[in-house]
Amino acid sequence: MTVARWTDERRVRLGDVDPSGRAWLDAVAGFVQDVAADHSDHNGFAGTTWVVRRLELRCGRLPRHRELMQVATWCSGVGPRWAQRTTTLSVDGQVGVEAVAVWVHVDATTGAPTALPASFLDVYGETIIDRRVSARLQHAEPPPDGERLEWQVRRSDLDLLGHVNNARYWSAVEEVLSQRSIAAEPVVATIEFRGGLEHGPAHVVHRSPVDDERGGADVWVLDAAGAVAASVEVRPAVG
Repeated sequence: MTVARWTDERRVRLGDVDPSGRAWLDAVAGFVQDVAADHSDHNGFAGTTWVVRRLELRCGRLPRHRELMQVATWCSGVGPRWAQRTTTLSVDGQVGVEAVAVWVHVDATTGAPTALPASFLDVYGETIIDRRVSARLQHAEPPPDGERLEWQVRRSDLDLLGHVNNARYWSAVEEVLSQRSIAAEPVVATIEFRGGLEHGPAHVVHRSPVDDERGGADVWVLDAAGAVAASVEVRPAVG
């Protein structure tokens, strides 16, 4: 039986956390990615192919080592060839992370965006509140004077498609936040994906926005040729 809203529980394990015991951002993105796949598989869409276009993580309190998370995920919006999924991670009934992702439905052979599956709205329609979701990229280009650090893509960063898994990009963000002494919570962090990143040398360009009194950081991950693979905006959460 299909379900429009999927719920589950996940334990935060040793490999998911930093030395202080809070979950790494790449682990959180992995949780979000996995429950989306579980929900899709349960509803009979295991044969479909989706690519993340944008993910916003609203991190009020990141989960800690050994905590049992209550996970809820549902389709909250759609566009012509993509869908928006909202996921919450809670501990003891308190939402610590809300994730809002735009997933593009693509042809498995060509990789081109294609219309949503015929039965998609029948399965997920009851939770959809926005039918005009945009997949347009919004982040700026990297600045020529931004600080740059070398980044080595490990073979263990690659997934079944042969390029860096979407969740792995957050490890570069963690490195920048650490260098700038910026806390990973509470923040609103948004990543946009432009292209794949393969095994080998890469670059991370970053800066703190001098004109933004709220602080935070901007991060771009570039391939060896200098093309932007992903960009991230990190801002302190307000309220």
